[in-house]
Amino acid sequence: MIKIIVAGAAGRMGCRLVSLIRDSTALTLAGALEGKGHPALGEDAGETAASGRAGIPITDDLSILMERGEVVIDFSSPSATLEHMRTVAHHRRA
Repeated sequence: MIKIIVAGAAGRMGCRLVSLIRDSTALTLAGALEGKGHPALGEDAGETAASGRAGIPITDDLSILMERGEVVIDFSSPSATLEHMRTVAHHRRA
C-alpha cells in the first residue's frame, strides 16, 4: 500500500482525493493537511470528505505527517505548495 498525504484536504479536490484513496486497495490515507487557521483543522478527514470516519485528523503540520506518509498530493495554494515541496524534499519523499 502506498501511504498518501493530501494537502488541501478540506477543499473540493482534496475531499475527492480523500474519498478515492479510502476506496482504493492500493493506497492508504496517511495524513490530511490544511493551512494554519483553517476551520477544518482537527476534524476527521473522512468525515470532512463525506466518506465516513477515517481516524485521520486534519492538521497544519506537514513535518509530522511526513513520518507516516510516502507521497504528498497537493491541492493547496501555490504559495503553500512551494513550502510543502521544501518539506517533502527535506524528508526525501515524493
